[in-house]
Amino acid sequence: MSANFRWATLAPALQTRNFRLFWLGQFLSTIGTSLQVIAEGWLIYQVTQSTFWLGMVSFLALLPVIPISLLGGVLIDRLPRRRLILWSQVGLMLQALLFGLLVIFGDIQLWQIILLYFLFGALLAIDHPARRTFLVDLVAREELANAVALNASLFNISNLIGFALGGLLITLIGAGGTMLINAATYLGPIVALAMIRVVDQGQDRDGQRLGVAMIEGIRTLWRQPLLLATIGLMAVVGGLAWPVYGMMPAFVEEVLGRDAISLGLLLAAGALGALLGTALAARLGHAHRGRTLLISAALLPCAVIALSQSRTLFWAACCMVIVGLLLLILQSLAITLVQLHTADRVRGRVMTIYSQLHAGADTGGNMLIGAAAGLIGLPVALAAGSVVSLLFVAGVRLTMPQLGQLE
Repeated sequence: MSANFRWATLAPALQTRNFRLFWLGQFLSTIGTSLQVIAEGWLIYQVTQSTFWLGMVSFLALLPVIPISLLGGVLIDRLPRRRLILWSQVGLMLQALLFGLLVIFGDIQLWQIILLYFLFGALLAIDHPARRTFLVDLVAREELANAVALNASLFNISNLIGFALGGLLITLIGAGGTMLINAATYLGPIVALAMIRVVDQGQDRDGQRLGVAMIEGIRTLWRQPLLLATIGLMAVVGGLAWPVYGMMPAFVEEVLGRDAISLGLLLAAGALGALLGTALAARLGHAHRGRTLLISAALLPCAVIALSQSRTLFWAACCMVIVGLLLLILQSLAITLVQLHTADRVRGRVMTIYSQLHAGADTGGNMLIGAAAGLIGLPVALAAGSVVSLLFVAGVRLTMPQLGQLE
C-alpha cells in the first residue's frame, strides 16, 4: 500500500453489491463477537478468580485450530465457500446462544466454559480462512486490495464499538444477556450470505496432497532466515503483548480496583490504538520496513511495562492506546514482509503457517503470563514478559542486521 493512501480509496469495493452485503453482515457480527469476548473474560474471572484460567481457557480454544485448519484448507478449496461460511456462522450463533442461556438459567461450570470455548475455536478454524478466501469470489481482481483493507478497518472499528459497549452491557444485563445479543448479531451475516449471488460451486485448485504441500511451505521458510526472524518477532513480541488483552479483567479488578465498565473502556482504548495504527501502517512507504519492524518490536514491550505500572484508569487507557497502535504496526509489517518476500507458488502455504504461529503465540502467551501471574502477580508477570521480548529483539538485531534493510 503506497504512502499516499487515503481512507476514501477504500470505498470502491463497497460499490460491488455482493461485497457490500458481506461487509455489512460482518460488521454487525464482529461487534457482537467483541461483546462476547469481554463477557467471556469477565465471566471466567468471576467463576475462577484465577489469572491462570484466564490464560488456560484461551489456550484450550486453540487446540482444535491447527488440525481443523488443515482440514479446513481442503474444505475451502473443495466445497462451495458461501455455503461453508453460512453453516459456520449458524454454528457460531448456536454456540453463543447456548453459552448465554447456560449463564442465565444455570450455574455454569468451568468445564462447560472450556467445552464451549473449544467449540468456538473449532468453528473459527474453518470460518476465518474461509471468509478471507471468499473475498476473491465477491470483487473483481482490481478491487481485491480495497476489499482486504476494508476488512482490516472493519475489525478495528467493530472492536472499538464492541469493547466500549461490552462493559456497560455486562453491568446492565449481565454476561449472559450480553452473549445473547452476540448470538442475535449473527443474523446479519447469515441473511447477507443468503442474499449474495455468486457461482456457488466447489473448487479444487490443487491436487497436491496436504502433507506434501505443508512440508514445502516449511522448507521455504527454513531457507529464508530473514522471514523466520520476522515471524519470530511477531510470535515472541506479539505473543507476550497480547496477554494485556486476555488478562485485562484481572488487571482491572486486582490492580485498578475498577468494574466491568472500566474493562470495556480499556479494551476500547486498545482498539482505538489499533485503528490509529491501521491508518499509520497504511501510510508507511516501502523503504525501511525492516527497520520500522524492529523499532515497533522494541517499543511495544516498553509500552506494556508502562501499562503494568499503571494505577489509574486514565494512565492505563493512554498506555492501552499505545499498545494497540504498536501491536497493529508490528503485525501489519510482519505480514507485509512475509507476503512480499514469498514466491507466489507457496504463498498460501507460508501464510497458513504464519496464521497458525500467530494464533499459537497469542494463546500461548496468555497461558504463560496467566500462570506466572498466579505466582508473582500480574504487573510483575507482564513486565517480565516484556523484558524477555526486549532481549529477543536485541538478539535478532545483533545476529541479523540485514533485517533492518528489508523492504
